[in-house]
Amino acid sequence: MSADIDFPLIYCNGDSYSDHRYHSSLLNKTYVNHVANYTNGFVINSAISGSCNRRIIRTTLHDLLLQRQHNPDQQIIALIGLSFELRSELWNDQASPKIASESNFVTHQFSEQLDWRQNLLNNKDIETKNKHRFENKFFKQYSQGRAYFYSPYAERINLLMDLTMLRSVLDSINVQFLIFQSPKAEILESEYLIDFFKQKIASDPRFFNLENFGFCDWAWSQGFAPLDFVDRQTIGHYGADAHEAFATQILIPKLRELSIL
Repeated sequence: MSADIDFPLIYCNGDSYSDHRYHSSLLNKTYVNHVANYTNGFVINSAISGSCNRRIIRTTLHDLLLQRQHNPDQQIIALIGLSFELRSELWNDQASPKIASESNFVTHQFSEQLDWRQNLLNNKDIETKNKHRFENKFFKQYSQGRAYFYSPYAERINLLMDLTMLRSVLDSINVQFLIFQSPKAEILESEYLIDFFKQKIASDPRFFNLENFGFCDWAWSQGFAPLDFVDRQTIGHYGADAHEAFATQILIPKLRELSIL
């Protein structure tokens, strides 16, 4: 490590479950901050509420390639919390991104309903929110088509493929990482491509099992009270106490176990 930089960079990316701006009580108190305090490290938190997995992986790749370019010898540890698979993205020509690396991508979620599929097939409104003022006629048609053709299997295949490639890049630039779901991923049946790509990362302890472990489920199982969604605790957002416990009981022990710390 360079004598000029003798502290680690603790990088974080994710959605609202990792975004310290989601709630005033979380400001600089999410799990990444507690890991940084333990290591006397510097924090970069690139999590943005509403993010899809594609955005999380793309910006992680950009940010860490850039950081390694600027700091060739600094220890970098990435903590990546994955999101809901039904989120995707659209390109918004009218967007004026405040962060250049976000470009003109905006999150698209065709519904926040639990029974969206049944409502769609019964010609009921699935209540897609047009937050970015796209032409409403085409936005609604796109959202309905996206919902109709949505497949968790297709999403999982692409996610596992992206994670496999992300690992290769991070290893090549000497960035250590832990990757986990924030809300647990849907349990899917065996399928060739899913099984193939899952096998590529299954033996790597830096990946938590996507279907069996999630930060939200863990916090709920430990008895922490969510800040919201009190009737759906497994997708609730948890407070600073849960983030501190997650860092001290899960992340830091895992980093020590893997000799990253």
